[in-house]
Amino acid sequence: MAALGLLALAALGRCAWPRAAQQQAASAPVPSASAVAREIPAENAAAVVEPAQAKPEPQRPYSVLFLMIDSLRADMPWAGYPRDIAPWLTKFAERATLYPRGYSLSSYTAKSVVPTFVGKYPSELKRDGWFFTHWFDDNVFLSERAQKHGVRTLAGNGHGYFLPKYGLNQGWDDYQLLEGTAIDFTGVADVTSDRLNELAKKMLSDPKNVDPTGKKPFFAYFHFLDPHYTYVKHASEPDWGNKRRDLYDNEVHFTDRWVGDLVDWALEQPWGKQLAVVITADHGEGFGERNHYRHAYEVWEALVRVPIFIYVPGAPPRRIDTPRGAIDLAPTMADLLGLPANDEYRGESLVPEVFGAEARPRPVITEMPRCDLMDRRRALIDGDYKLIAFGDDWRFKLFNVREDFAEVRDLSQSEPEKLQAMKQLYKELSAKIQTVPVVGDAPLLGAPPNQRY
Repeated sequence: MAALGLLALAALGRCAWPRAAQQQAASAPVPSASAVAREIPAENAAAVVEPAQAKPEPQRPYSVLFLMIDSLRADMPWAGYPRDIAPWLTKFAERATLYPRGYSLSSYTAKSVVPTFVGKYPSELKRDGWFFTHWFDDNVFLSERAQKHGVRTLAGNGHGYFLPKYGLNQGWDDYQLLEGTAIDFTGVADVTSDRLNELAKKMLSDPKNVDPTGKKPFFAYFHFLDPHYTYVKHASEPDWGNKRRDLYDNEVHFTDRWVGDLVDWALEQPWGKQLAVVITADHGEGFGERNHYRHAYEVWEALVRVPIFIYVPGAPPRRIDTPRGAIDLAPTMADLLGLPANDEYRGESLVPEVFGAEARPRPVITEMPRCDLMDRRRALIDGDYKLIAFGDDWRFKLFNVREDFAEVRDLSQSEPEKLQAMKQLYKELSAKIQTVPVVGDAPLLGAPPNQRY
């Protein structure tokens, strides 16, 4: 891995990126982080919208279309954000199950995508210790499990991290990258959503991949990258100005357009009647919360809280404000595909909730294992509260993220009883996470001598 590239990335991850003014803003000004924080609902399970009285039953197996939108934050229009930056997703929430308090497994792509497919925490998987993590084939992807049960698997992406050398190509019958895909350690300036939309339709129209009658299930994954830094301004989308958040909002609107076009097209196909759609983000994006920009390095709420949408034909729309994690997505999609239950998954299938079951409160874990550029972080979310552990649990911070999305008020001193209760729960849950030492000679930031995790 190029040392200069990594150093450039490390520097960019902690600073601001000024951009030349292009034209005057034409709409509402971007609200402050604290104002947005007050708008984001984070109610506990008591606020769950109840389903219709007559509960339908899932008709497995379904085909599954899984879409990840890179860097998509939690503060979206359905969560109180005043700009209409995702009109299609906002409408989609009205016919799907929406989890506005979803949590990614980590705060950047290289530590979140593979664990999502494996259904385990990042620190439990065999990997090396570099920022752009190489994953080993000992890790069993959902796509591999699906293949073994006769499900056709296909994936398309447009970022250099998805090149086969990093190990994300396991278990895909048809794995394609956009033409010209290459690694850029400083950002992603390419515009790809329109081209990925075209590639996805081409792959899904191939009879080798998808049975035109819809009788044979398939599993398809496409990763929409455009909201990721570098933020590119699209003339076709609303002009909110030239600040970082303005440009990001413009990118989200652009991506929303192409995601919506793909999903609407897919559901109109003959096989769309038996198609489940799962949409989430691999992580969020920082715009000054805790003085943090972009993503990675920490597990602040702006970096790890993401929306989760699950659409299944016949299931009533729901909004479930109980916290759930990407750890639940592999068992959920396996369930939809009709695969046998797997005791190795750390999460639980969300299919019962999608079809009307009570969404009972349960804790959520998100983490950042050590690598060459980052020290260890792990967070526990339980109801309204979030506990963050730094290093090897050397210190902790406690927040009420319902009231304080920006995490500016550490409650460790003012709520000592809650702190102790959260630390005890954290200790119990962490004891169940089977940490795997990294492979190779990458230096691990903050690790004690001879400790390889």
